[in-house]
Amino acid sequence: MRTLKTLAVGLLAIVAVTGFHPDHVADTPPWQQATGWPDRIISTFKGDPASSFAVTWRTDASVGRTIAQIALATPDARFDLGAETVRAETEIVNLEAMRTAAGVRRSPFNIGLGQTAYHSVRFRDLEPDTLYAWRVQGARGQWSEWFQTRTAARSGPIRFVYFGDAQNGVYSHWSRVIRMAHEAAPDADFFLHAGDLVQKGDSDYNWAEWFHAGGFIHARIPAIPVPGNHENMAVWPDDPDGALVGDPAGERVRVRTPLWRAQFTLPEDERLPETLHEQAYMVAYSEDLHIFVVDSAQRDFRAQARWLDRALAESDARWTVVSMHHPYFAPAAFDRNAVDAQRRRALAPVIERHDVDLVLTGHIHHYNRATLAIDDARTSRAAQGEGSRAVDTVFVISSSGAKTSPLYEDQDPERFVGDGAPDLGALSLDRIAGNTPMFQVIEIDGDVLRYEARLATGEVYDVFTLERGEDGTKMLTEGDPTHGETRLFSNTGPYRDWWDLR
Repeated sequence: MRTLKTLAVGLLAIVAVTGFHPDHVADTPPWQQATGWPDRIISTFKGDPASSFAVTWRTDASVGRTIAQIALATPDARFDLGAETVRAETEIVNLEAMRTAAGVRRSPFNIGLGQTAYHSVRFRDLEPDTLYAWRVQGARGQWSEWFQTRTAARSGPIRFVYFGDAQNGVYSHWSRVIRMAHEAAPDADFFLHAGDLVQKGDSDYNWAEWFHAGGFIHARIPAIPVPGNHENMAVWPDDPDGALVGDPAGERVRVRTPLWRAQFTLPEDERLPETLHEQAYMVAYSEDLHIFVVDSAQRDFRAQARWLDRALAESDARWTVVSMHHPYFAPAAFDRNAVDAQRRRALAPVIERHDVDLVLTGHIHHYNRATLAIDDARTSRAAQGEGSRAVDTVFVISSSGAKTSPLYEDQDPERFVGDGAPDLGALSLDRIAGNTPMFQVIEIDGDVLRYEARLATGEVYDVFTLERGEDGTKMLTEGDPTHGETRLFSNTGPYRDWWDLR
């Protein structure tokens, strides 16, 4: 048995390494504590978005069985009288001793929190492009409010929001970003979160921050969550009891936090290893848009590349989007890991072979938009016109949280950003920003895709339009003009690093 002295030393070591204090139950805010009332309610896609969606929520572990209800949303006062009841599936998670395929992890961040229950339902056999009202129950008689969510149309205009890393200061700082995004795009069809939603994937407090910051938005607008490296956690397989601090001489394994699959109900593709289910997946939103999520924080890149290659080949959507946490390209300061090179070697040929339209990523905590230009010899359409050029793929790195990286500060970006010349391999950097949390609003209407990067205060910072011609060539037209000077640490407000966030 571990002594109290050993435990204390272990906890101090964790604080020293991570900069985060363990979340003792006595310090939990009221919006973290699980009760018989449903909370952390989120809608996601599993199955055809035109005829179904999924909902996941949390209660304390005393709620072993529960239900949800759904009804057609009408103007009538008692629309709920015709509601259909759906039985939920329930999973009990021990927050203090998380079980994984690699072993047990006794999380120092969840001391005293014990077990909690996660519930999920799939609403099926719905009508396309139809507004539904739904609610979920915790303990008997303890219901959430009614939410309204619209199913996808089979075709037609689409609008969605994309976020890079929330990760740090989520409750205090990221809350204003997601709420501004909801204000800018209240009719969004879904929100895409490109990894590192939180700092510590096994910290219940971190997830409490993320869910509380988004509030009802998570329920009303379906989410497409992309796993990042911070949704992983360390397990020491040679420690069957799940020590609070692993044996320094032992080899740790990085695994996905069990909270990922407990909190999000997502597609499972049988062509992928089971270890990647609900982590790498495809959402065929409509005939106009297919989205492919890659788990770049797992190292089974070849299996994912084979799956992505096949899935893209089978896709007949007008527009294709790939999202993964780690960027396809990286500035030199971040491109220093052999794993990054392995990932790129596996996935880059697939993305290029299928002319993916957008690749949406995070990880770098800086805004970068880059373009893979098309070889003029491959197209019969002239890449001419003021502000327009033919492109294959647009790549974006973005961050929505308060942690940010001082890239390009020792350079003059006006000398190379936006000149159309290759800057990162074959890619040209078109727009950058530092010290600037952002969200992106993307609209698709037939053969036209419009992209806006917006600041946390709502102003537009970056705009472009992609238009697909009859021969398939995509023409990129920059905004008129690109909005404002390049934001850098040198010309924006003071910054203090992320560990000071409260």
